[in-house]
Amino acid sequence: MNLANLTQEEKDKINVDLSASGVAYKERLGLQYDLYETENQQPEHLHPYFRERLEHCREIGKRFPHWFEYEKEG
Repeated sequence: MNLANLTQEEKDKINVDLSASGVAYKERLGLQYDLYETENQQPEHLHPYFRERLEHCREIGKRFPHWFEYEKEG
């Protein structure tokens, strides 16, 4: 699939997905992030979509170890 052939709306949704997964990843690893700044960087009409995708990514992240569980292994 060529991403250049997507509509701007589809590209925006992909970027929102990437941002939401990035926040969930940072949460899982105990890294600092600013949720409100990240959400505000998204197109305003996609804020509800961002929150939906963030919850989805958080649910998926529950299947993987958290940062403190990695430290126990090492």
